[in-house]
Amino acid sequence: MSAPPVELPIVLTATIVPNVAGTAANLETRLAEYRQVLQFCQQFAPVIFLENSGYPLARHPEFAESGRLRIRQFAPSKNPERGKGYQEFEMLDAWLAAESSPPARWLKITGRYQILNLSAILAECRAQKNPLIIDQVARSRQARTYLFCADTEFYRRQMRGKFQQCDDRTGEFIEKVLFREFQKTPAAQVCSFKTQPRISAVAGTSGATFPTGIFQWRLKQSLRWLNRLADQRRLWYSR
Repeated sequence: MSAPPVELPIVLTATIVPNVAGTAANLETRLAEYRQVLQFCQQFAPVIFLENSGYPLARHPEFAESGRLRIRQFAPSKNPERGKGYQEFEMLDAWLAAESSPPARWLKITGRYQILNLSAILAECRAQKNPLIIDQVARSRQARTYLFCADTEFYRRQMRGKFQQCDDRTGEFIEKVLFREFQKTPAAQVCSFKTQPRISAVAGTSGATFPTGIFQWRLKQSLRWLNRLADQRRLWYSR
């Protein structure tokens, strides 16, 4: 009798106490949103929760480690002025450096983004062979870093240390830094998602909510299908 397939873990990145200017939502709201996404994700896959503000998670039983949840906390960044992307990818690098047995492949989600069609996204990540699945928008020349699936080997080779090029003050956002980096990568290694993510989230800077209507999602799914007939690497339509 064959063993069941190993589940693809979800890596949730979190900063419960933000240390950058222009971040929307108060502490209680942010904590509730992280808790909601964490509980949602554990229905579909084991979760590795990364947090970099030093918030005392032990106060909350929902964040207690279990067979479905691992908690990894890191010291706040020494360079918060360089932006959220800098700090997020600094933490991802630190996690992979510290983890004795990191997963070979994982789905990364920015912690307050609830992906309503997560089951379909995970199924695609298991089926696809590309070392990296990430949406890249050709017109804005940005990679959508809130959601991507990566092989650890690929991340270490192509993405590790790239956060050091980021500085939001000068417009060098992580989305732009990685878009440029992926232009150097062989086409077969990076592709966009086949599945249009259906997002329930609040933008960290503006506090605006993402639209979640099913008809709008179906339209975007159709556009994505047409887009991939011509270009599987980049998207040519807006969010």
